Amino acid sequence: MKILPIELKTNSSGEEYLEGYRVVYFYDNNYSIGEYCKTIEGFMTGFANCDPIIDDDDIPKFISVDDLLNRYLDDMNNITGVAIYNINGDCMATKERTKSLEK
Repeated sequence: MKILPIELKTNSSGEEYLEGYRVVYFYDNNYSIGEYCKTIEGFMTGFANCDPIIDDDDIPKFISVDDLLNRYLDDMNNITGVAIYNINGDCMATKERTKSLEK
């Protein structure tokens, strides 16, 4: 599925990001553009155990991009996959949900 850079650069208010990354959520037949962050590590703020975040210790430590993608898959049961895109349109990493065998 081709994601256009304009979709990644523009937020819901029509403002454009100059640099950074977006999360893209995949469903059976479509996708949606998610959060924006200047750094890939910055997406970890979405997994903090408290709101508002009082201290940096409230944010889980960044381990790897694979760990980050797994967190999204674990957190959102309705997605079939997730990806991190540079706002220039380059896909940095993607991960699909594996289907377990039914017994």
